[in-house]
Amino acid sequence: MKTTTLFSVPSLATSVEQLNDSAWPEFLLHADVRNWSSLYSTFAEFQIVLVEHERVVAAGLTVPCSWNPDLPVPRTIDEVVWGARWPLTAPRGILCALAALVAPDSRGRRLSRQLVKCMVELAGRHGLMGVLAPVRPTHKHKFPEQPMEAYCVRRNAAGSLYDPWLRVHDELGGHCLGICEAALTVRGTVAEWERWTGQTFNRNGGHVVPGALVPVVIELEADMGSYREPNVWYFHEARGRY
Repeated sequence: MKTTTLFSVPSLATSVEQLNDSAWPEFLLHADVRNWSSLYSTFAEFQIVLVEHERVVAAGLTVPCSWNPDLPVPRTIDEVVWGARWPLTAPRGILCALAALVAPDSRGRRLSRQLVKCMVELAGRHGLMGVLAPVRPTHKHKFPEQPMEAYCVRRNAAGSLYDPWLRVHDELGGHCLGICEAALTVRGTVAEWERWTGQTFNRNGGHVVPGALVPVVIELEADMGSYREPNVWYFHEARGRY
């Protein structure tokens, strides 16, 4: 397996974009994140790609940010992407990890763990302090009514974190910095939500939607549905950088 970046092999951009677009529930593709396309062009050197037999099997998407552990964590992913710059305008900074994508037929090979390690190494090579990640817990959608604060500390019978993706970050030495209450926000008309989810919404209030970490709130009179997705902030230090 070869590890590269979009800067080194720009022809992989379409494959990485397709992998990203297929990885999420449909409604998340309509979230309030501006300038996402800059990942594949302006910030190509920060997009990690794992290639096997000339096919993209995994990708780690990141952007450089002028943030350091002495500052409050960003409020949203939109804030991170919109404010991304390279070179940085501040003396210290990090990579913000936006996604760790693995092709469906390559899951179960610990490639997501490998991507996190690659991100931290990439941060170190660019003289950055480490990687800040708004982690989207992979099993939270099974417990949409449970507050993220309670879910993210759930333990399994062995005493490890219950959620597999949170557990990876914990086992790799990540420091949990707290909850990102609205990492992503999605707003749309009732018809749009019905199209995105294949469900019918005929009452006001919260609705459990497949793939959603918390209920989607429908307001029929306003013809509006809204979703505020919480994530969990983790920070991985690039050893020896500060």
